[in-house]
Parts: sequence; structure tokens; C-alpha cells
Amino acid sequence: MKKLILSLVLFLQFGLVMARDNFPLIGVKVRSENVKMYQQAGTTTPVIQTIATTDRVELICKWNNQWAQVKVNHKIGYVLFTELMFQKPEP
Repeated sequence: MKKLILSLVLFLQFGLVMARDNFPLIGVKVRSENVKMYQQAGTTTPVIQTIATTDRVELICKWNNQWAQVKVNHKIGYVLFTELMFQKPEP
């Protein structure tokens, strides 16, 4: 019974991850050079990378009032929402 429940949970989790990959991400830019992207939503967590203004940043979701989950160079992390600005759509 435990194996069945564990299998079901893993299957649902995999399905949710695959479903999220199908949504179009919103292109944003960082306001300044060397913006830190953290592993979790908090400045005490490890920095995954620093983001330049030339990097392609995709907004996955607004995590809360302070943090946004973003994707940069196939890495997913968290950035302070105030460090982001929305791009104007290209024609």
C-alpha cells in the first residue's frame, strides 16, 4: 500500500512539473548589473548565479510580495521582485 501511495504521489508531482513547462514564460529584464539569483526565496540561501542586464530572464511566477521565481540559462531561482522590470512586447 505504501508503494502504491508513493508511486501515485511521484506520478502527480511529475505531471505538475511537466504541466508547468507548457506555460509560456514572461520575458523580463533586471534593473542593474550583477543581480543575485538565490536558490530559495531569501537572501540567506546560496546564490546560484548573478544576472547581467543582457541575460535573458523569464518570469515563472511572482512568489510573494518580495520575491519572483525566474529562469535564467536553464536554471531556476529566486530574485527580489523589485530588481525586475517588464519588457515591452516586440511586434
